[in-house]
Amino acid sequence: MAKRELKAAGGVLINSTAAPKTQTNEMSQMIEFIVSEISARFMNNVIKGMNKTTVSKFADAQVGNYAVILMRLAKQTNRRLLRQFSDDRIEKMVAKILAKVNFRSQKDMYQIVERHIGISSKELAATEGLKANINALTLETAQWVKKLRNDTIAEYTSNTLREMAIGGSLETVIKNFDGMVAKRKNHAKFTARNQISNFNAITGKIRAQNLGITEGIWRTSEDERVRHSHADRDGKKFNIKDGLYSSTDDKTLFPGIDFQCRCHVEYIIPDD
Repeated sequence: MAKRELKAAGGVLINSTAAPKTQTNEMSQMIEFIVSEISARFMNNVIKGMNKTTVSKFADAQVGNYAVILMRLAKQTNRRLLRQFSDDRIEKMVAKILAKVNFRSQKDMYQIVERHIGISSKELAATEGLKANINALTLETAQWVKKLRNDTIAEYTSNTLREMAIGGSLETVIKNFDGMVAKRKNHAKFTARNQISNFNAITGKIRAQNLGITEGIWRTSEDERVRHSHADRDGKKFNIKDGLYSSTDDKTLFPGIDFQCRCHVEYIIPDD
């Protein structure tokens, strides 16, 4: 997109678009499904796949070294999971969801501009030229999902080995495993929300800069969950290219990009 210099009589404030809840839920369900499949396969093929003749202690139950047996089963399961949730498949699933987020965010922002300025939203969408940015952000999100996949498998393996090494019973191992599954699913939800929010905030920022908008006002969600460092930024004007610094956390941030940030920006279209 050729850079524009938007002006509006009297000046105009426009809110950044909110991250769409539908795609946030879709991303969350997709990542939770991956965690659920990994969990079920590990339980059935690794923990229950051990050659057990007793439930008292794993060390008493194995023919040979139980740790070696577990690692062999874990590696076999890992190979199957990497085929089921290959890098290519994850990239395609992420790209499909983020394409919807991008379409919604683009449409909402340009329709707001059209209402206030009169420039055609279709023209803005057709000439924006964000393909390279979208591709980079999509691959970044896919990397987070791949990391979650890999970390989940590694955590299940190492924690089960530790429990077995200290002589834990089968009941203890399964109980602790259920706790790990719950934590990994919660982490999946956080990852989904965070990545959709980041994608939405960054693409919105780039679109605003392409429209010649240089300044914005930080706005929080104004509830008890707002962290102190973000409340300190609330209502302050800043250069959107640089972000907003606060001495409370010694960081320069942009609304919606910090971990689990629910803040947004009011973009300032200057007076003509």
